[in-house]
Amino acid sequence: MTNRRRNKDSRRKRRASKAIDELSTVLLSYGTTDPETVDAAARDILRIGKRHGERPESQITRLICRGCEAALIPGRNARFRISVGMLIITCKDCGRIERSGPDF
Repeated sequence: MTNRRRNKDSRRKRRASKAIDELSTVLLSYGTTDPETVDAAARDILRIGKRHGERPESQITRLICRGCEAALIPGRNARFRISVGMLIITCKDCGRIERSGPDF
């Protein structure tokens, strides 16, 4: 692999991580932003992550439903419960249940 190719890959990864960071701020502002915009940001975060191999932080990943690719907003379309040291997240749109270990 030539140096030109390596530089192109690093620039691509940098741009992808910057885009994920910007979309994450939209995702975290779910109280002040339109719900369709927040859902679109969640879908775009997943799409960029799959295409470019850049993963968002675990706090951001936890706020996206893997079943319906919607933003999980506590109280509106998601239920967050702690049971026996586990975080249980239930999407009210598609019914998917996600369980996180004790280090949530």
